[in-house]
Parts: sequence; C-alpha cells; structure tokens
Amino acid sequence: MPAFRDTICRCFKAFSSSVLLAFLVPSAANAAGDEAVRSTDDLGFLLGEWSVKRVYQPGTENERSLDGELSCEKALSDQFIECLFLFERPERPPIRDNVFFNFNPIYGVYESLWLSATWPIKVLMSAEPIDPSENFIWRADFLIEDGVQEWVRSEWFRCEDGGFLRRTEIRTSRDPEDQWLHWMNERSTPAGINARSQTLQECS
Repeated sequence: MPAFRDTICRCFKAFSSSVLLAFLVPSAANAAGDEAVRSTDDLGFLLGEWSVKRVYQPGTENERSLDGELSCEKALSDQFIECLFLFERPERPPIRDNVFFNFNPIYGVYESLWLSATWPIKVLMSAEPIDPSENFIWRADFLIEDGVQEWVRSEWFRCEDGGFLRRTEIRTSRDPEDQWLHWMNERSTPAGINARSQTLQECS
C-alpha cells in the first residue's frame, strides 16, 4: 500500500505541474509578445522636418509665442530618435533644445531626455506604455533653484494633418497639489505648411 500511495502522489504532482505550466507558459508568452510590440518605433511619428508654433501661458495676459522649426531623425544605431528644436528670438540668443526619445525595455517605459542651451537642468521624462495610436502622457519631476521641486505633465496629441500638439502643465512644491499652470501649447506641422496659420486646437 505505501508503494501504491507513493505512485499516486507522484502522478498527482506531475499532473499538477503540467496544469500549472499550461497556465503559466501562455501567460509568459503573451507578456513577451506584449513587450515585443513596444519599441522606439512607436515614436516614429516624430521623424521628419516640422514647422513649430510654441505658445507660453496660453490664454493669459502673459501669453507669448515663438515660431521655429523641429528636425527629428534616428540616432545611436537607430536605438533613439534625436530631435532638435530651434526658435530664433529678436535681440536674444536662440532657443535650442536637443531631445533624445526611446523605449526603455528594462524599465518598460518610453523616455525622453531634454537638454537646452538656455536652461542648465537636464530633464528626463517618462510615459507609460499605451496603444501607440493613442496620446502619450509624459511626466517628470526635478529640483530647480532654492531646493524647489517642479512637476511637469505633458500630453501629446496626434493630429489629422500628420503633425502633433504638445500641451504642458507645471506646478512646484510652492503650489497646492491640485494647482497646475497651463504652461505651454506647441503645435508641430509638416514642413512646408505655414505654422503661423495653424490654430492650436487640441487634435487627436
């Protein structure tokens, strides 16, 4: 009888392991499949030459706008997309922003590293994986002067003309948690289309 019971136990354990694997293996395969579709190519809509209108503090008495250009191309063995913003300003140095975009498979997020010729702080933003056909919501937080913390929330809308709109809100540790300032709208249109004539409507 002990030998019979041992045989039954061994068979039950083998059956249990087979059932467990039957559930786990497809799940792992599906997870791997989901991860495989995430890549820097999801940000390929950035590639190309763009006319840009950037409006700071839209709809307020402090509103100001700049017209500029944007150029994006693949970089670093196609692992990143590098974008260069240029805005000329009368009697002031031009605004030059250099941005590197990618999907980081280790952290499982999209990332963008922002470097500016007019601001010494490097900003690393991240966006959670979503359906690439939907909007991207980028977030960052970092220290600015006098130990003040700043939070940035930037949503990118895809537009019917092939361009995109960036709507950015900010707040600092000096502000209430629910008090966000609508800091900027930025509308990018394919080069050759006059950005100055484009409205800054939210597009999808």
